[in-house]
Amino acid sequence: MKAENIKILIDGKQITQRDMDVWKKQRIKKAYKTLHIKIPQNVTLSKMGDKLTKVKVQLSDDEIREILRKKLFLSRFVMKIASLLSGKKRRVARTTIVAKGITVEKFSQMLDSLMVEATEENRNVNLSVYPEHYLLTPDKNGVLEVIETTGNAPIPVQFFITFGDENGLTEPKNPKFTHQSAGVAKLEDGTIIGGVRHQFRNISAGIECRLAVEFPGLCPNVIVKAHQKHLAVEFTNWLNWIIENQSMSSENRFPNGNGRNTIG
Repeated sequence: MKAENIKILIDGKQITQRDMDVWKKQRIKKAYKTLHIKIPQNVTLSKMGDKLTKVKVQLSDDEIREILRKKLFLSRFVMKIASLLSGKKRRVARTTIVAKGITVEKFSQMLDSLMVEATEENRNVNLSVYPEHYLLTPDKNGVLEVIETTGNAPIPVQFFITFGDENGLTEPKNPKFTHQSAGVAKLEDGTIIGGVRHQFRNISAGIECRLAVEFPGLCPNVIVKAHQKHLAVEFTNWLNWIIENQSMSSENRFPNGNGRNTIG
């Protein structure tokens, strides 16, 4: 997608491509270290990212879980304590993206597929859109297992999102937005640690995406604020892929003709 066809706003300020590249370079280097991979020298940012994606794709989900096992054990403990002590208090990372070249109906359908359909293509896309996406795998019930580093946290965390289950979300639904991707995020033992409410609508300039991720109230604000850039990078890349692949017929990709995350 050309830069002039997408606009990213964080706290009311437009984010430039340079801002995005600086952030991506930091997170790519961190992902190399997390996976114990030697960082390539004298290569472009694009090639660094491509090599990282290739390594992640070649690893199985179980191999990734094993590599990150100790870090996930620690983050699971930290998130459980933070969630229990926070009660219902939440901090929210918010980012807004406006994009041309796609309708909300098509975008919602294809994003829904990426979140709940366990195909090889979807796995490859989801691992490629953000450097510190280590695992995004839905089970047969559509519950998405996620292993990622949120914001600028020191270690990755594992959680599970049940899309459509909004019980426990604090971010309100905006009736002006016709589509959403929303659900609570839980640890493996069922502890609720937050959730997502990403809302979408058609506008004259294309589509507007209002993205929101909830964290426990005790989560450091520096991590929550940094996650706004995480959202900017991953959703820009999801948008790029969806726009480039939208010509695939909805009948082939969606036999029922619509996504699961439409606000009724």
